[in-house]
Amino acid sequence: RLPILGSEEDNRGFLAYAGNMIGASYRADAWNNATLALPSGIEGSGPVVVFSPDMGPEAAEKEGAVVISPLSSFMSANQAVDNVTLSDVGILRYGIMGKVTQLPKGYSMETIMFAHKGFNQAMHNWGDVLLTRYGKDRGRTRADLTTNYLGYSTDNGAWYYWNPEANQSYTKTLKDVKAYAEEVGLPYRHLQIDSWWYYQDTESWGAHGIKNWTSPGSIFPTGPDGMYNETGYPLVAHNRFWSNRTDYAKQNGGDWDFCFDDKKSFPLEYGFWEWLLGDAKKWGLHTYEQDWLFGEFEDNHCTLESATSARMWLMQMGIAAEAHSISIQYCMAWPRFLLQSVEIQSVTQARASEDYTPGNDQWKLGVTSIFAHALGVTPLKDNFWSNSTVSGRYGDAHEPYPRLQAAVSTLSSGSVLPSDKIGTSDVELILRSCRRDGLLLRPDRPAMKIDAAIASEALTPPSSPSSVGEVWAAHSEVSSLPHILVLSVDSKPLNLTLPSLLAASPRPRPRPRRRRRRADRAPTFLAIDTNARDPLETIKVVSESSPLDLGNTTRDTFELWALSPTLVNGWTLLGEATDKWVPVSNGRFSQIRASSGGLSVVAKGKPGETVRVYAAAPGATAKDGTMGVTCTLAASGSVRIVFPRANSAEACVEV
Repeated sequence: RLPILGSEEDNRGFLAYAGNMIGASYRADAWNNATLALPSGIEGSGPVVVFSPDMGPEAAEKEGAVVISPLSSFMSANQAVDNVTLSDVGILRYGIMGKVTQLPKGYSMETIMFAHKGFNQAMHNWGDVLLTRYGKDRGRTRADLTTNYLGYSTDNGAWYYWNPEANQSYTKTLKDVKAYAEEVGLPYRHLQIDSWWYYQDTESWGAHGIKNWTSPGSIFPTGPDGMYNETGYPLVAHNRFWSNRTDYAKQNGGDWDFCFDDKKSFPLEYGFWEWLLGDAKKWGLHTYEQDWLFGEFEDNHCTLESATSARMWLMQMGIAAEAHSISIQYCMAWPRFLLQSVEIQSVTQARASEDYTPGNDQWKLGVTSIFAHALGVTPLKDNFWSNSTVSGRYGDAHEPYPRLQAAVSTLSSGSVLPSDKIGTSDVELILRSCRRDGLLLRPDRPAMKIDAAIASEALTPPSSPSSVGEVWAAHSEVSSLPHILVLSVDSKPLNLTLPSLLAASPRPRPRPRRRRRRADRAPTFLAIDTNARDPLETIKVVSESSPLDLGNTTRDTFELWALSPTLVNGWTLLGEATDKWVPVSNGRFSQIRASSGGLSVVAKGKPGETVRVYAAAPGATAKDGTMGVTCTLAASGSVRIVFPRANSAEACVEV
């Protein structure tokens, strides 16, 4: 039990993760409204973060944030809020789901409270505690092919969602997608197949539940293995809840035990998952997308009345996937599912916003990304259309902001998934996210809403002149040098100081502090807006005495500032400033070195790929202080680029 001592004088805020897509229906409000606004129950029992309005690196020692959440028994833990009116003290309670009928011997449940000076860093360090306790490795998430390379999607919102080419099978349609991609140079490396590909129950209420996870001949005439062999794309394959008419259940003549309810069912045996995923591996499955997680959970008495069944279901699925080197994507997951993922190495990714529809607002994942990243899971934005002039698939709907969709997908650090109609892709826009071999050029950590914007959302009315809007930050460390990205959308003017920028995205581990010597230089960065018509015309100096000034922005005029550190000799690597959303990334660059008269850097990519790289000379504050070099990567796929040089032939040295 935790007393909620809110009062009119209490200026703290809170953010509580709740709802679908790992808490995308979160609530942010003043703490003195907590008894009315805090979510609870099976849908709302995610992390609660209570924070002071002045949290962050420059705040007083007493200011900060506290994360409260379950620490164990995640799938059976609930939170509830009681408003004790006589004393005006609310009570936030943690306990077991109300429908649980009995507890096994030895069952236990724990709750954690974790404090730090800022929201983002408190969540990150809280996540480290859980990951360490349960032994989950962040490296598995970072190594997943389907979150590292460009892919193509047929999910809800895609042109070919339940919509193959006229009079064609899906095998033919997807072969045509590949042929078009190869023709125009789109390096798709994997393919998402959605709910249209398998047999669903259409004879009972369980309509659209899984009956059999294989494809009708009209969809894939030669089966999913034939489609995989003809396209060569590793697959992200969708699955949903199991119908109580599923062919796999012993109750229906199948081989495995299932728990049945009036509407749905779920498997009870590890052997089922071992067989299902092992068989799917043969036809190209790389990532198993388990959709409708909340529906499977809330509509079955076996999960609601047992304190252990839901965990067993997810653990069996995860262990079988790990045995076959298959990753898992969670979709339509409540916060408890993401908490449970700390025990499951194979869960590498989770959808962090609602389904895409051309023109909707599901790009807003700056808050759910904080939660996902804290627990070692990559947040996913879903698919998007890259061309603003196309319509006709969903009535008159078109995508008015394809640049924003592409930029946010890249900054998520997860999959970038165009879903265009054949012949309509904006190839240049899509290639801003990746190399010519499809490797995504992304930040090390996803873009996350900054502390000041979170405090503003909770404590300031959106119409107020002091409201911040959507301001996110992401970081990378390339050659041990910090590179910062700041996205502002639908935002009002804001000055971001250098200390707040350096702390805006949580670091993976605390660094030892040392006292600055008199001879030490304060860090200086050069910032460019990679969404500008000419990013090199936007150069700004950012230092301890010069903050980054953000302007009024909309979804059309969003700003994406890339900050690169000035080296000890005054030179600054601006990277692919004119061509990529993330101009300096570990996917492209390494070995950034200062020399007596310039700098050098190694660029990597597909042999034959052309890269255009910029640097700024000492003292540069405008475009005329920059220089660019264009290199073509030779057979090794690497080139050392040296600044300054008279021409590209002298600047590009194969390595």
